Amino acid sequence: MKVGLDALTLKAVSLDPLELLQQTKAHGLEGLHFSARLLQGRDDAYVDRLSEEAEAGGLYLELAGAGVNPGRSGRSVSDLVADWKPLFPLARRLNAPFLNTCFGLLKERTFSAPTLAEQIESTIVVLRELSLIAADFDLIITMELHVDLTSLELVSIIEEVDSEHVGVNLDTANALGLLEDPVDAARALAPFVHTTHFKDTCIYPTEGGYNWQGGAPLGRGLVDLPAVVEILHQANPNVHLNIEDSGGFIPIPMYDEAFLESFTDLTPARMARFVSHLWRGEQQVRAGLHPRPEESKELDWAAIIPARLQYNVDYARRLRDETVARLENAGQCDSG
Repeated sequence: MKVGLDALTLKAVSLDPLELLQQTKAHGLEGLHFSARLLQGRDDAYVDRLSEEAEAGGLYLELAGAGVNPGRSGRSVSDLVADWKPLFPLARRLNAPFLNTCFGLLKERTFSAPTLAEQIESTIVVLRELSLIAADFDLIITMELHVDLTSLELVSIIEEVDSEHVGVNLDTANALGLLEDPVDAARALAPFVHTTHFKDTCIYPTEGGYNWQGGAPLGRGLVDLPAVVEILHQANPNVHLNIEDSGGFIPIPMYDEAFLESFTDLTPARMARFVSHLWRGEQQVRAGLHPRPEESKELDWAAIIPARLQYNVDYARRLRDETVARLENAGQCDSG
């Protein structure tokens, strides 16, 4: 279980991949997850240098790839597959085992045409085609939990594709954007998770529903990160924890009828667990632990996020080390 950096955390600083790699090293991290778009226009020598520097530092690389939902983009299955084809040899050259993607965002849930079910069906077709290419390159496409699908919807997609070359990137905080408990999501997705966006967040009620924050200092939000890390380690000790942090918020239209009707797996028990998070989030905001929207808009997130990165690094590494040590000691006791 290694701790790395999701480059989105330093998006406001506008660094290129080599500079991001230097930041990764400077903060004592073990890998870097970044968008393949950052390599557009870079020549072969640049890509080779990036690969060599990562290997020399013992650092892993992960790439974020293209989209997989034709219904979101209005493009055909073949068009999306064509977008992906250059990414596989690029990832292979970088020794990057994972290519990340996502279904969309919450707005796709309420499309009338194509419907959510139709979008899911066409996404499965794309992933099946891509899985064959990924197999040729010995790579894994990871679908991110991205405030777009519930964990059970994502599980259904992975099971329908039925390929060891298609798995999951668990964003540890995004479940709260879709009325779901993050621990429940981790438990459902753990058998398929290869990597993560390791993130904390806060939610709190609004007149239109609730706000979901783009990030929070690790361990100071609503996500039970110790429980999530334990679940993931038990399922896959080699999972990557890529720290992601950002400012701002997304309004979630919890009272919108079309939004609510898009959920086919929303049970009373799940809703009760979610409401408890809303209540706790409201208490945290009232205590001044997280900014309200009017405060958030006035904050210099471009300065705040990099400034608290080392805190997040220290938290993630300490939690990783404590979790691994505890589980290994428990295993030794059981075997004895």
